[in-house]
Amino acid sequence: MGTADFPALEREGYTGKKLGRFEVMAKLGVGGMSEVFLAWQKAVGGFARPVVLKRISESVKRNEEFLRMFVKEAKITSALNHSGIAHLYELVHEDDELFMVMEFVPGATLVEVARACHQSKEPIPIGFTTSVIRDTALALQYAHTFTDATGKSRPVIHRDVAEKNIMVALDGAVKLLDFGIARQTDTPGLTQAGTVKGTAGYMSPEQVRGEKLDGRTDVFSLGVVLHECLTGQRLFRRNSLSEEVQALLEATIAPPSAKNREIPRSSTR
Repeated sequence: MGTADFPALEREGYTGKKLGRFEVMAKLGVGGMSEVFLAWQKAVGGFARPVVLKRISESVKRNEEFLRMFVKEAKITSALNHSGIAHLYELVHEDDELFMVMEFVPGATLVEVARACHQSKEPIPIGFTTSVIRDTALALQYAHTFTDATGKSRPVIHRDVAEKNIMVALDGAVKLLDFGIARQTDTPGLTQAGTVKGTAGYMSPEQVRGEKLDGRTDVFSLGVVLHECLTGQRLFRRNSLSEEVQALLEATIAPPSAKNREIPRSSTR
């Protein structure tokens, strides 16, 4: 295998570069405090596998708060062992760089699936949508009821469930990504109040108001994802962030069947 096996990736400027002992192939993305790369992990006997490296950004690598958040994410993610959650192999500090080594999932996020369907003027298949939502819900159920190796209940709340963080692999497997703003609690309960983090348009009302949270906030966000995949439209998109927040808190939500004729309307008895 070589880099030619990943033809869709933009590799210009990364050939020959290294991050620690890993050979970088391409940059996959950049976020608020990190950069994500596709790289080769190589070892003796010709062993090689593609991995994802998530590196803390140069601009915040000396910021103690961001460092704590980054390490917290690694600790939470590495403890989780579920087929529906992208695996974290290790946290590495080499050559003055701090980065995570994570499972590479060849496939597409739901954002990319939705974009492809829109470009082809085709709706996202209902069966595909329900299957992906089911598998994501199972991954969240595992996180929400997580028990550590000592048998202690330590529920994990993702807090950023959105299409961008749900990956569908080429073989159909579904992986929940990015526990960067997740919180872990010692009891099946609540996160601290007063912090609002998440993706606009997907946060629960409680999350928007900075209230204490439990796993139901992720269930709400997954419901938004389900609605959007079934209708092909953003549920709470408005002209401004303030209008979007107001809609999330107050708007009446029509059933997906009102916008997609292929969805059977629920019947009352």
